[in-house]
Amino acid sequence: MSISERPRLTAIAAASAAIATLVPVALYQCHAIGNLPDPPGAWFDSEEITSSKAAHPLGVPDSLPGLGSYGITLALAILSRRSVLARKLFGAKLVLDGGMATVNVARQIVSFRRLCSWCMGTALMTAVLVPAGRKYVKSRE
Repeated sequence: MSISERPRLTAIAAASAAIATLVPVALYQCHAIGNLPDPPGAWFDSEEITSSKAAHPLGVPDSLPGLGSYGITLALAILSRRSVLARKLFGAKLVLDGGMATVNVARQIVSFRRLCSWCMGTALMTAVLVPAGRKYVKSRE
């Protein structure tokens, strides 16, 4: 593995981990599991946040488009090694992912004064994904 590939592989790992943190949320929102456990502490209330109206825009659980979105990011990260178009789309998608994660965290703090621990895992992975992906895209310009 070359040093120039490390940021891309980091982005692939972070996108994969973001998907993994969204799966339990999707299972809970689709009523496939009965609870969504949180770490101890008063700051977390994943069940309240993920079952709220805000987490179901247009009646659709937000985890489902989130899984699709991070799946697209993962695909673009994988394809960006060999495709200039995929690399350009990956760069643009990173901006969207970073913006959406920021809005989601801010919404939870402002609206709920609590955090969804699973969503914070996704946000943390996005905080790794975006700079790694940008570093890779810039190195290939």
